[in-house]
Amino acid sequence: MANPTNSNVHISLDLNVITQAYFELAKKYWTISLICKLLVFLIGLISVFFAVFTTFAPFVIVLLEIVSEILLWLSDRTKNNIAEPLRRKLDARDSFGWAISKAELSDVMAKTSDNLYKLAPSETKGEEYFASKETDGARKALENIQESAWWSKHLSERMFVYCLVATICILVITFISLILSIQITANQEFIKNIGRTVTSGLMLLFTLGLLRMVIGYYEFSQSSLQIEKGIDHLLLSQKINDFDAIKIMYEYQFARASSPLLPTWVWKQMRGKLNKMWNSYRQQQVN
Repeated sequence: MANPTNSNVHISLDLNVITQAYFELAKKYWTISLICKLLVFLIGLISVFFAVFTTFAPFVIVLLEIVSEILLWLSDRTKNNIAEPLRRKLDARDSFGWAISKAELSDVMAKTSDNLYKLAPSETKGEEYFASKETDGARKALENIQESAWWSKHLSERMFVYCLVATICILVITFISLILSIQITANQEFIKNIGRTVTSGLMLLFTLGLLRMVIGYYEFSQSSLQIEKGIDHLLLSQKINDFDAIKIMYEYQFARASSPLLPTWVWKQMRGKLNKMWNSYRQQQVN
């Protein structure tokens, strides 16, 4: 988020890049999984109107469902077992100065392929993750988590809106299609096909997990907001202790770990504006 101020941060920057690359890998698996699920819907939709597809469509659908579930499992595994633990260790190191052991570093480096670095967005390379200039300790931890929670609040709010609009559009289109088809034609076979299409459209909401994403992004934005406000209150206090800082840090990390992934394209879409807002208003207020 902020530019590095010395040349001794290359190791920490490498770890930040590696962590971001693992998040990108999890997002890649997740995205391809959603594409497979969308293809299942489209193949099923085509099969409703073109009988020629019905012979092989079930086999393709089963294959796509299996691939989708495997990719979703890989996404969750990469996020929960690699990316999130690394991010938590980096949060603790960048806040309290808790060192990451050489044994842990060597394990991470051994598991990380050279090609993985390429997945990290170029904008994250050569940047410090947090903007706080405080010395290691409780206050710096609070400032770091507040910055992260502030970003998460805005990014998850944007994703909540996008997912909610997509959900509403699917519902409106399916019901309008059903109503119009009944009024326009009396062909029973056609009406049956439209009914199947509407059912498939409604099932798409659950297949893609749109409803779950709507709830997940909303809850994460609200959790981030409450954590941000709680840190505001703590920063105004004369006595800031490690216990309070660690407690709220883990509360935020738990909320982040249990939330849906935030797509990189949304971060890129909002990055310039949020960076400017933080540097112009929030960072000055914190410091």
